Amino acid sequence: MQLFWEILVSGFIISSIYALGAMGFSLMFGTAGILNLAHGAYLVLAGIVAWFCISHFRLSLPAGLAVGILASVLFSYLLFFLLINPIDKSKRIPEEEKPIFVLTATLLWSIIIQGLLDYFFGSTPVIIPPFASGNMHLFAINITYNMIVLALLSLIIIGVLWFVMNRTKAGRMLLAASMSRTGLALMGIELKRVYLLLWGIYGILAGASGVLLASFLGASAAGANDLTGMAFSIVVLGGLGSITGSFFASYIIGFLGTLTAYLISPSYTSLPAFVVLVVILFLRPRGLFGRF
Repeated sequence: MQLFWEILVSGFIISSIYALGAMGFSLMFGTAGILNLAHGAYLVLAGIVAWFCISHFRLSLPAGLAVGILASVLFSYLLFFLLINPIDKSKRIPEEEKPIFVLTATLLWSIIIQGLLDYFFGSTPVIIPPFASGNMHLFAINITYNMIVLALLSLIIIGVLWFVMNRTKAGRMLLAASMSRTGLALMGIELKRVYLLLWGIYGILAGASGVLLASFLGASAAGANDLTGMAFSIVVLGGLGSITGSFFASYIIGFLGTLTAYLISPSYTSLPAFVVLVVILFLRPRGLFGRF
């Protein structure tokens, strides 16, 4: 019974953090049609930068986390201005080939980030100090207050995202762009403004997920590809572009990974995500909440 509660609690926490990151990944695809293969690198980047600022510059925990998230936002905009926007505006690249160029650009960007992180910080996993100390005894297991804080922060940020998307002008603009970018342009709204907002929100979500993950499991440049694969599996299972689908799919993937870690080995934590990806592509390509 103790093992059951440990799997339930750990699975809920990791799934909540996955959901935060996957929603940014899904929002990016739904609005701009971009599958960002550098996603895992952004999570790792934010976690490592936050750890470095806290450990070496003696910044407070909130300040270090803010710097980590800002690093994710900065690299998001660098990707947009240096690669994505030039490809989109290029007259030399045929329109039908631009998605392939963009996909390749995000992959190369991921390799660059991982290389920089490995060169400056090494490949040893680092862990951000806990948000809260102490623990409580519940359901025959010890639950740290840090675990509770991580789950609550993830859900609060997800709630803020829901409010922004459904109750603000900026959110409705992003939703309109996900339905028809041409229609949005005809209404007189500059698409570049939408994309600037999109990449900023994406950077915040990826950065926040990365720093929370680094406080729970740690962060390492070597883990970036697994995190990208995990996010991709989640959004495919939930339905490409469906934020609601990504939320629920995160808990399916998160609990499957936790079960694998406890019952088989932590080395195979990401394996269920890729198995689910293959199965869903064969049986239900549009995902659980995807559109026909």
